[in-house]
Amino acid sequence: MELITMDSKVLDTIMKKLNNIEHNFSIAVNEKAKLENRFVDMEEASQMLNISTRTIYKLIKNGDLIAIKYNRKNRFKVTEIERFLESNSH
Repeated sequence: MELITMDSKVLDTIMKKLNNIEHNFSIAVNEKAKLENRFVDMEEASQMLNISTRTIYKLIKNGDLIAIKYNRKNRFKVTEIERFLESNSH
């Protein structure tokens, strides 16, 4: 076994950087959780997918994209949009 020694200032710097990484990771996890519960309307979905609303209606009809009706309008979970993009990227 090898013994490693270091200056306390170096250790403090490393610990600060690790704490910063932990903090940023926590923020990223919280943002991801917010996105999972976020819904977008037809126009936003169209922009995210870079396709026309007419094409989105076709995707819904074919069962390729899942929409939820809310107040007689289609809404899409952001995670559903991401799933669709991942499954259709070649």
